[in-house]
Order: sequence, then C-alpha cells, then structure tokens
Amino acid sequence: MKKRLDKLKQRFRNIKPRVLIVQLIITLFYPISKTAISEYNRLLIFTDTLTIIAALLLIAGVVYSLFLHGDFDISAFLLGRGLRREHGPRQSFSEYLAEKREEREDSFNYPLFLGLVYLAVAVILAYVFV
Repeated sequence: MKKRLDKLKQRFRNIKPRVLIVQLIITLFYPISKTAISEYNRLLIFTDTLTIIAALLLIAGVVYSLFLHGDFDISAFLLGRGLRREHGPRQSFSEYLAEKREEREDSFNYPLFLGLVYLAVAVILAYVFV
C-alpha cells in the first residue's frame, strides 16, 4: 500500500504547470464560450457542457492509462517495426520495453485528472446553485 502511495505522489510531482495550463485553456474553451453565447440558464449550460467535456476526458484518460500501463506495447512495437523498414540492426522487444518504461516514468495522465476535476466541479455546481 505504501509503495502505491509513493508511486502516486511521484506521479503528481510529474505535473508540468505549462502543460496543465494549456490543457485547461483548451478543455475549458467550449464550456466557457457556450456559456458566454447563451442568453438564459447560463449556469445550467455551463454544468452540462462541463459534464460532456469531463466524460470525453475520462474516456481519453482511461485509454491513455491503458497505454501508460503498457497494454499496447506489442502492437506499437510491431507497427513501428513494419513502418520503419530500416536496413540497419533492429531493436529487440526487450530494448523497446526498457525505453518505453523510462519514458513513462515522467508521464502524468492529464485527461483523467482533468476529467475527474471537471466532473466534481460540475456536480458541486449542480447541487449547490441549480
């Protein structure tokens, strides 16, 4: 249990503020613009569009989580090997896995995190104000 908690803390240390701000701007553009355009029930429209964006982000976050856990490694390796057609020495699957593990050490699942945050905000706004 402690090992998982340490791993979770390490993941949150990997949050890059610049990437998080860009993700926030991109994902909040539609709910904010839709709310600004509407004439009536602005809070209801904001919570609805935020819920839609949160659902899409949660789906993308689950798929990205599968990717981070290595569920698509063999497919990506075979696809990359087929597309590269190099004449030099080929990389073995174990070398490929070691390289990918190192890349995944510094990754953070922004879509899943933002999807959960947006869903929580939408639920709180819906219950408190609507």
